[in-house]
Amino acid sequence: MIVLNFCNYFSGSKVYLRLFGSLDMSGVDTFTYVSQKRREPTLRTKKDLLVINNQTIFCKYFYTLKVITVLSGIRKVKAKESLVHAHTLYSDGIPAYLYSIFNKKQLVITIRTTDIMLGFKYYRQHKWLARKALRYAKKIIFISPSHLERFISYFGNEFNSKVMVIPNGIDDFYLNNTQEYRKKKQSAIIGLYIGRVDRNKNVDSSITSFFRATKGKNSRFRVVGGTYEDYVKVYGPLAGEIVGRVEFLGELRKEEVLKQMRDSSLLIMVSHSETFGLVYIEALSQCLPIVYTSGQGIDGYFKDGEYGFKANSSSVESISKAIKNTLHKFPNGLGPFEENPAVSFSWDRIAKVYMEEVY
Repeated sequence: MIVLNFCNYFSGSKVYLRLFGSLDMSGVDTFTYVSQKRREPTLRTKKDLLVINNQTIFCKYFYTLKVITVLSGIRKVKAKESLVHAHTLYSDGIPAYLYSIFNKKQLVITIRTTDIMLGFKYYRQHKWLARKALRYAKKIIFISPSHLERFISYFGNEFNSKVMVIPNGIDDFYLNNTQEYRKKKQSAIIGLYIGRVDRNKNVDSSITSFFRATKGKNSRFRVVGGTYEDYVKVYGPLAGEIVGRVEFLGELRKEEVLKQMRDSSLLIMVSHSETFGLVYIEALSQCLPIVYTSGQGIDGYFKDGEYGFKANSSSVESISKAIKNTLHKFPNGLGPFEENPAVSFSWDRIAKVYMEEVY
């Protein structure tokens, strides 16, 4: 079987490279077509990849032009595909739908955060066309249960018979180093954030909430993935009473990130918007409890309180309460487990689901 991927966001995410690589290893040949902005670099390469830098600034404002531009480059694809997989609804799915009906190919569409947060809001005038594409698709995939809920509230229950929720996978490094229980006890309460420092990641609220929740206790907060200079550019300086208790460690190698997870009390990442959040599952692999965003990312994969607590990203009070609840319920971390829950998020297992249940 050959799957033709329409994947305009391929260059900006490691997820696609890992998914396609796992599918290739499982016996599903993939060819990936990427239509992206002019002069936008292709950061990651794979065999059987065609990248065309043919989109202009006008494609951002004129959706019909964008669809035509995406379709104009597909003529250069030489793959003899059995099936087409579009990895977003609006950027990939509608062009892929038009291509599929013209070439009489089966279609799979994945719904992602960009569709939920932007497409549903700004492309309402194209809802009729999106509905046609969804009716044609044999399967509709969601990365998280919360996205499925929002999809149903927008499109209704018409497509319930063909929807599936399939998560992203985590790096084998973490799966090869899972723990079944916390082997190290902390003398202090250490909050950990791992990721970019930007407005969406809401790092300032996480820090403020953490110190409010641990007031009067020996506590510190560590940021992996950004510097204090990065933080100041986005949020401004930290308050004087906590600035000495927050460590900015910058970007670290995986081995060092693993050590930080094992040395911490909980992971806190309450982004405003999150497609999935691989770092949550990576934290679970080390029996590190998590505080995560309500209605985003992994919300719905686990019961609230099972491995941590969810919070409203717009409320410091909500985040602080979730931190308190997490520390109270998991003072010694997660576990013991017979099998760490992160094992279910291996790319090999996910590729098998695609191969046997989707394609």
